[in-house]
Amino acid sequence: MILAEICLAKAHVMGSLTRSRRLQQLICTQTRNKSRNATAANVKVLTADDFSVLLGDEQRQRCLDLLRKLPPFSRPKMLLHNRNEKSSASVLIALCQERETNEISLLYTRRSRHLRSHSLQISFPGGKRDETDESYVDCALRETEEEIGLPRERIQIWGEASPIILPRTAAIVPVVGVVPDFHVSELKLNLDEVEEAFSIPINTLISPAVARHTQFRSGYSNPVFVVDELRIWGVTGYLTYFFLRCLLSNAMPQTLKTNIKYIRPYKLPPKLPHHHVEARE
Repeated sequence: MILAEICLAKAHVMGSLTRSRRLQQLICTQTRNKSRNATAANVKVLTADDFSVLLGDEQRQRCLDLLRKLPPFSRPKMLLHNRNEKSSASVLIALCQERETNEISLLYTRRSRHLRSHSLQISFPGGKRDETDESYVDCALRETEEEIGLPRERIQIWGEASPIILPRTAAIVPVVGVVPDFHVSELKLNLDEVEEAFSIPINTLISPAVARHTQFRSGYSNPVFVVDELRIWGVTGYLTYFFLRCLLSNAMPQTLKTNIKYIRPYKLPPKLPHHHVEARE
C-alpha cells in the first residue's frame, strides 16, 4: 500500500513538472516572439503593401520558379560523402501572417536537447520522408504536426522546390506554405523533438545587423543569421538565405545581394618554426 502511494505521488509530481515545463516553454517562446517583433519595428524595409504583394499569386509563382532553378551546391573536393546523403527529407518553410502585427515571419523550431544529433540547433519543421508519406508535401505537413502541433488544415501550400543536395545531410525538399492569422500560442510542442518554436519577421532577417557567415576549413562558407541570442546557421541558414533571395527577387535587399561567396579558399595560418632548447646540466 505504501509503495503504491509513493508511486502515485511520484507520478503526480512528474505530471506537474511536465505541465510546468510546457507552460514555461510557451511563455518563453511568446516573450521571444514579442521581442523580435519589437526589434523588427525599427527595421521597416518591407511595408504592409509589400507583404500583400509577396503573398500574391504572381510572386508565389515567381518564388517557386526560382527555387526550382537554384544552382547545385559546389561540393569541396576534400569533403567526403557519408551515409546520410543517401536519404531524403522535407522541411516546411512557413510564411506566417502575424495576428498582432500583420507582418510576415518565418517559422522556426529549436531541436530538443535530448536528440542524438544537432541537439538545440535551430531548424525548419520537417524530417526524413517515411514510406507512408505520399509526397514531400505530405512529409512536411506530417512532421510539422507531429513536432509543433500545427494542423495541416492551417497551412496554405504554395508548392515544393527541387531537392537541395548538400554535403553530409539528406537531400532536402523545401515545401513552402502560408499560415494566415498566426500566433505562437496555438502551437503544441512535442518536447521529445522540439525545445521551442518561434517566428522571426522577414524585416528582421534582412536587416544588416543580423548578417553573418561561417567559414569552414573544407573550403566553403555559409550564411548565418544572428537574431538576439539565436544563431540560424548550417542547412537552415543556407535554406533561409536562398528562400529570401527567391521570395524578394523584385526588391532584393542589399544584405542578400552582397552576401558571401559559397566557395572560398580557406588558408590556414603559417606554422611557426619549432625552437629546440638544449638541456643544460
